[in-house]
Amino acid sequence: MKKLVMFLLGLIILGMAGVAIYLTGVIYDAGVNQNVVPYFFQPNNLSERRPGVPLSPEYLGDAQLLDMLVKKYITEYFSVSPDVENVARRTRSDSPLALMSAESVFDEWSANTGQEIQKMASDGEMRIVRVIDKIYQPSGSQYWVVNYELTTWERPNDFRIAPVVTRGTMYMNIIYKMGMREGVDVETLHKYLEQGGDPSPVFYFRVNQIIQG
Repeated sequence: MKKLVMFLLGLIILGMAGVAIYLTGVIYDAGVNQNVVPYFFQPNNLSERRPGVPLSPEYLGDAQLLDMLVKKYITEYFSVSPDVENVARRTRSDSPLALMSAESVFDEWSANTGQEIQKMASDGEMRIVRVIDKIYQPSGSQYWVVNYELTTWERPNDFRIAPVVTRGTMYMNIIYKMGMREGVDVETLHKYLEQGGDPSPVFYFRVNQIIQG
């Protein structure tokens, strides 16, 4: 009797195994080519936010690279963090803003906007800036039109007070062409970048004049 029960139990287990194999074949058709294609999520064109090789200026294109450089310049020009050391670095003669500006433009910024953001940083204020709309150069004009928006938190750590949002326009006389600055020693440039130097001043980009709208 015991042997008969074990035999019947074996048949049941064998049948269950056959059903499992059949269901597996129905769910997954081995005759169909199944490929898993991995993708890296690349949230930004900046090299530190990409797991792969940074996009080249040629790949980005002339217009997009200029747009990125203008946005970088506007950020350096207006942004404020509650850190006086950050502002102090930006007021140096070797800062990205200084290297991307004509001497007269940087001197004017240092005497006006630079003083303003130093006081704001000392008071614990924070301001972010973004370029709104696309930058453009009217036909026959030597100025690029840049519309921007400033969002300023005037009271630190007080979320009951809404930030102040203002908008403005800058008319910028810009010298720009695709590629790096001329007359720069390549070894010096490599050392500068390897030491964490900001790459924006490396490009052939300079703001010769600014008119506030």
